[in-house]
Amino acid sequence: MQSPNNKSTSDISIWEALLPFLIMMVLIIGGSGSAFLGLPLQFTLLIAVLVAGVFAYRRGVKVPEMLDGIGDTLRKAMPAIVILIAIGAIVGTWMYSGTVPYLIYYGLKLIHPDYLPVTTFIVTAIISTFTGTSWGSAATSGVAFMGIGISMGVPAELVAGAVLSGAVFGDKVSPVSDTTNICAMATEISVYDHIRGMLPNVGIAGALAAITFLIFGFMYSGNSASSEQIDGVLVHLESIYNLNPIMLLPPAIVFLGGYKGYPPVVLMLVSSLAAILVGVFLNGFDFHQGTIAMVSGFDTLMVTKSELPALLTALLNRGGMEGMMSGAVFYCVLAVSFGAIMEAGGFINRLMKVIFGLIRSAYGLVLAAFFSGGLLNGVSGNAVFSILTTGQMFRHGFKERKVPLPLLSRTMENSMTLLESLIPWHVTALYMSQTLGVKTFDYLPFAFFNLFGVALFFILSKRTTNKIEGPAFDESLLDVKSSNGPT
Repeated sequence: MQSPNNKSTSDISIWEALLPFLIMMVLIIGGSGSAFLGLPLQFTLLIAVLVAGVFAYRRGVKVPEMLDGIGDTLRKAMPAIVILIAIGAIVGTWMYSGTVPYLIYYGLKLIHPDYLPVTTFIVTAIISTFTGTSWGSAATSGVAFMGIGISMGVPAELVAGAVLSGAVFGDKVSPVSDTTNICAMATEISVYDHIRGMLPNVGIAGALAAITFLIFGFMYSGNSASSEQIDGVLVHLESIYNLNPIMLLPPAIVFLGGYKGYPPVVLMLVSSLAAILVGVFLNGFDFHQGTIAMVSGFDTLMVTKSELPALLTALLNRGGMEGMMSGAVFYCVLAVSFGAIMEAGGFINRLMKVIFGLIRSAYGLVLAAFFSGGLLNGVSGNAVFSILTTGQMFRHGFKERKVPLPLLSRTMENSMTLLESLIPWHVTALYMSQTLGVKTFDYLPFAFFNLFGVALFFILSKRTTNKIEGPAFDESLLDVKSSNGPT
């Protein structure tokens, strides 16, 4: 194995390869995750990138090589970055049009606080299944449910956990999801074989999550907001917006277009423009203010001069492409830069060799694929790259060992989509945290589908591999070189 600077990685110690990663974890957990320091996450991520750069430089990787690696990785991540910016536009314009307030209004009228967590999980899962995007469903229905939950007095971290759980559930079983299709492609099976292979894991985890959210809903029902507070929110929403089903046109564009397979970025931009027109013609708002909501975010002062409760302004004042650029996109650039430098220094390849050396059985092969995929995704922040690389590294080993390939695709799906939103420095976790307004460490204990899914994966995979009798494992079958796609 050669690193990009043509030096062997065999002389890299395991601690040298792990140390930049461990330092990043300490910086994020101790610096940004603690109430004592409370450092900006952008600052701690930047320090982590510089630390990784120092370690790579000691390995002989020059600064121009690091910058080239960062540039190449960012180019691959650009589709996700563009989607992030488009989601910022959606949130701002859907507030301006009244789309999200409409959902909040009728959610407060129709949903009892006891059933809000389980309802959030189920509805978000359905939307994510039809659209194939956990990010999009979190930014649309997820934002609405966060508003409903805060208005009702339900803990924000519980609602965020339900949103995340539903979004990931739908993303895993949707035939139009990008990660679902890429997992199938990387293991050379059909997307439907991949989904069928996940159903036991997903079905049991989903049922357990729904039951748990139902129980927690009743546990927190005593903390619900008073009827007077909820009535006050309803009255203010009625005074600002001309609440009408036409407000559902912008999300209909995204959901129906996603189901038909149209590019999500195009759908999001069209939906944002449609939302501005809805705000103008239905509510009589100023067109210029709609464009500002799309670019800089929505503010209630755009549409009313009357004083609103702090709760309502906190619910509605959000979104905008600029906010996403300074938040989630900035996080994405820093996280991707860290991964690119770690790869350039040969540290990722060294860690992979250690993982391969632990393989002794079919179940060990599954575990190696799981932790390799999770490591690649956690460091690179790019699920697509991680899935394709993991598939290339392990596909031949699974075939030789006579381990079903759907188990490999299921392994990658679990190590990527279930874990990435729980890793505080990962792009997906940073996005979810900013979109839902809840820190990763706060919603993590309530991400029941993700937690149950990971636990069940190990149990079900062990049962599957116990039935397999294959030839002795040949480590030469594993190709540990990184790749941008399957061979």
